[in-house]
Amino acid sequence: MFGETLSEALLALPVQDLPESITMAMAVFALLGLPLEWKKIAAVALLQTVTNLVRLLPIAFGMHTVILAISLAIYTRLFTGARLSKIFLAIATCFMVIFSVELITIKPLMAICNITYEQAVKSPLLRGLFSLPYELALLTLALVKNYFNRRKYAQVTRW
Repeated sequence: MFGETLSEALLALPVQDLPESITMAMAVFALLGLPLEWKKIAAVALLQTVTNLVRLLPIAFGMHTVILAISLAIYTRLFTGARLSKIFLAIATCFMVIFSVELITIKPLMAICNITYEQAVKSPLLRGLFSLPYELALLTLALVKNYFNRRKYAQVTRW
């Protein structure tokens, strides 16, 4: 992404990629109606975090997003056995949340920080900071959906 070096990519792993992968995996699990099983979420998130190194490949801009969506679907399928069609729908929902939140927050954050988009994307630390709003949105989505999933399950088991 914008000529990222190996050291920048390695710094981005714990700062942006791991939190993003955890919240995305949580949201996908919750949207699938699955319980938030931390061992499975951690496994999917760690694999997805390592897969984020795809940004270092010389591929067309945006292709890494496609690769990451497919890899997340594969990892989720491996650890949950859920149907791929439902997994891709959950992932698409997460991407819509990310897109919507970024659309709302990027300009104000750039104005507050007095930087350009290219500067924000080039720095792993700034990328981590700029990803916080959508990570919080995904986390909120996951926790709220999980709450309703558990409530629904509790009502079903009472009868």
